[in-house]
Amino acid sequence: MNPAQTEVLVYFQLLADDFLIEDVTHRLGLMPTETYKRGDKSSYSSRPREYTSWSLSTGYQPSFDVNDQLQPIISQLRGKETILDDIYDIYDDMQARFVIVIVMEGGQTPSLLFDLKTIQFANRIRAEFDIDLYANPYEEDADFND
Repeated sequence: MNPAQTEVLVYFQLLADDFLIEDVTHRLGLMPTETYKRGDKSSYSSRPREYTSWSLSTGYQPSFDVNDQLQPIISQLRGKETILDDIYDIYDDMQARFVIVIVMEGGQTPSLLFDLKTIQFANRIRAEFDIDLYANPYEEDADFND
C-alpha cells in the first residue's frame, strides 16, 4: 500500500458458520480472491476464524471515488442473482456484504455515493454495506487526553 495516497479496497463477501467453498465457487463460476474456513488461523489475530468466508476483492487501489472499485465487483455479480438466491436457500445462515475499506492520506477523502441502481442491486442480492474508514496520519488530540 502506498502510504502517500488515499486508497480504497472493495470486496464482496459471503459468510456463514460453515459451507462448502468449492460449491459456492462452482455455482457462481467465479474464482474467489480469498477464502477461509471457520476455525482457520487468522493472519492478523491469534484467534481462529469465527465463520467460513468466500470473497471477491479489488485489492487496495489509489482512488478518489469508491465506485471505481465497487462497480467492477458488482459487474462480476450481475446476472448471478438467482444463483445467489439458490446459495442462500442451501446455506440458510449465509450473509452477503460489500466491504469498503478507505485509507485516507493527508485528509484526501474519496467520493462515497451509492446510486439507486447500486442500492437496488445490493438489495436484490441481499447484501449489506460495511464501510471502514482509516485516516492517516493519525495523531491523538493532546487536549483530549488532558
